[in-house]
Amino acid sequence: MAALDWLEAASDRVNKDSAFRSLGSADVDIAFRAGKVIRRVRFDAFSVANVETIDESDLRDVEVVIDMPARDWTNYLKRRNRGVGPSLSGLDTERGVVSARSPIERLKFDRFQRSIQALVDEGARVVNS
Repeated sequence: MAALDWLEAASDRVNKDSAFRSLGSADVDIAFRAGKVIRRVRFDAFSVANVETIDESDLRDVEVVIDMPARDWTNYLKRRNRGVGPSLSGLDTERGVVSARSPIERLKFDRFQRSIQALVDEGARVVNS
């Protein structure tokens, strides 16, 4: 599976999962980046509203960016699927993978990290199934 292609299937799955809704409302516009591949994910209330491919110039319009090389994304998803990988928050502490335009927008990652992590963990199951 190509870099970040798992986001569409993962978003469909979490949108159908009542456990995802129980994480609470999340309103954040986030970009996942793997080299030159960038996907914008919009969380709206209790669901993932949409996933779209964007280019570098569109990064100015997102609140949070999670950026890793494609190989690192693949390894991270494998480790998460096996239950041995750190959370995105832990990975950010180790490697600084999360960025934002301002400290206030950076706080959105912290506030909604459970929903973001649920999406990524579902992606780990998609990639490794």
